[in-house]
Amino acid sequence: MGVTMLPAAERVAVAWRNGGGVTREIAVSPAGADDFQWRLSIADVAADGPFSAFAGYRRVITVLTGAGMRLTVGDAVHDIGPLEPFEFDGGARTTCTLPGGPITDLNLIVRAGARGAVRIVETSGPLTVTGPAAIVMVRGAATLEGRGVGVPDAALVDHATITALRPVGTATVALIDLP
Repeated sequence: MGVTMLPAAERVAVAWRNGGGVTREIAVSPAGADDFQWRLSIADVAADGPFSAFAGYRRVITVLTGAGMRLTVGDAVHDIGPLEPFEFDGGARTTCTLPGGPITDLNLIVRAGARGAVRIVETSGPLTVTGPAAIVMVRGAATLEGRGVGVPDAALVDHATITALRPVGTATVALIDLP
């Protein structure tokens, strides 16, 4: 299949498991599954509150817009700044406070023990991406496979596919390594 473009305009807002907000799913594998291998989404977090539990999964959360958040995972408190991927146990009791106001965050949820990571890259030159991976535009614009990509558009890069993201000026991208 190569590269699948995932425009932000096609995402549908879905209620969180705990009913406390909404997320917009970018992609999930397998598609439509509740018992997924991995899921990538963007959430709007407007108020303090608990996170939904994902027992048996690992989460990587990255603040995309806003001042950051404070996560309490179990008994440990973590201040998460913008564009700083933070990994934690998806089944742990987790609450969030927003000292600087509302945020938007990128969420990668993968089965415990499976590969999966988020890197934030700022570049003004071509960026080679090898699948399986996902790309989410964070700042700026780029072209991928001859098509325009803006914020927060995304793309999936299939296993054994190599492609190049070409920024227009300087761009910031979330590169997601997938299982």
